[in-house]
Amino acid sequence: MSGAPGAARSGSVEAAGVELAYEESGPGPPVLLVHGLATDRRLWLETVDLLGGRVRAIAYDRRGHGDSGAPEPYGGTTVEEQAEDAAALLGKLGAAPAMLCGHDFGALVCLDLVVRHPELVRAAVLIEPPLFSLSEHGIEAATALREAAEEGARDSGPAGLAEAVTRWNAGPNAADVLGAERWEVVRGAARLLALELPAQASWDFSRRGLRSVEAPVTVVVGAGSAAVWLDSARALAELLPGSELRQTAGGHFVPVEQAADVAEAILERLG
Repeated sequence: MSGAPGAARSGSVEAAGVELAYEESGPGPPVLLVHGLATDRRLWLETVDLLGGRVRAIAYDRRGHGDSGAPEPYGGTTVEEQAEDAAALLGKLGAAPAMLCGHDFGALVCLDLVVRHPELVRAAVLIEPPLFSLSEHGIEAATALREAAEEGARDSGPAGLAEAVTRWNAGPNAADVLGAERWEVVRGAARLLALELPAQASWDFSRRGLRSVEAPVTVVVGAGSAAVWLDSARALAELLPGSELRQTAGGHFVPVEQAADVAEAILERLG
């Protein structure tokens, strides 16, 4: 990698047995950006731009996504495995302790790091964490999501499954919110969704563990998101000591629709 301070620098490192592609910019305190389901590091383009070189922003593709590798055969994953990837990446880049910012599934990856590797974490911003078990709407939501995926696959194959899951998460205008390039990423993500949706639902967390978290955390949720997302965010914020719940305009893809709010939350936690 090369470039002037503040310029974007791309590269890859072998971390936890897989090659992880990343892009970083800025000379300041490290901020690790972790994308969610059916997306890649391009989810953070607007957020990185608004951070404006005030931090060392590190956006990476999780295993199997974007330019990152995956084991062959790649038959399953867990939130813990994804968190170990992130931990190894931070170590290889000399970026710990870091500010963590994760969206959707990526929020669970960050939260797992906060709980199991607190020495790597300075603070965290968790956007739309999919902890449906904390919501009274959780069982109903899980059933509706499964039915949407099955209908999408039946009607339009793998791409239809990925589109249906993403629209269920983010609403009918998800393609317009993400734009053409990122929507193509969604359409190609069916196989990864099939691996990560079960991992998301089965993440083994304890309320006691969450109540023992010491790192400062901001939980962010879109005001236009479905009730299960709002409930999950509120319940998590209540469990985490000293956390802040921030509700922003827009829907599920907060880093795209309300990137200014994400950047502000990151900078405030770095304070």
